[in-house]
Amino acid sequence: VAVGLPDTIWFPEDGLDALPQDCLSMLLFPVDRPELFDAVVMAPDGRVEAVEVKQAAPRSRWIWGAFKMPGAVLADLFLLWCERDRCDEYLGTLLNAYIAAGGEVRGIPAGQGYVDVGTLDGYRQALRLLDAAQMPVAAARPTAAGP
Repeated sequence: VAVGLPDTIWFPEDGLDALPQDCLSMLLFPVDRPELFDAVVMAPDGRVEAVEVKQAAPRSRWIWGAFKMPGAVLADLFLLWCERDRCDEYLGTLLNAYIAAGGEVRGIPAGQGYVDVGTLDGYRQALRLLDAAQMPVAAARPTAAGP
């Protein structure tokens, strides 16, 4: 199972390829305002220790923007969500419960650019990010010769 949030634009385009197939892993992106997202705190070995859901002073500037996992892990998460009376509004709080119960989550800091386009400011940032991503392509194109 692979999930990328639908109201975001992120690079690299093939970022999901960096995630392993055999475990729950999250594609992480560095951002300037992690308090607006779910910041991910990792151990040096890449194991996720905690997901800080929209906290005012997160311990990390890395946020998750996509994830991949085997179907069996998704089933385990669903069962845990049900056991918790479906109280988790955010994936981050469910993942914290999963980790506390002995589940393993891996963080892969392979993301380069990430923008939530659900706000006007985010939309403007996305336009700048997309424009910057196109510059090398445009600069590499030969110009058409006149007749």
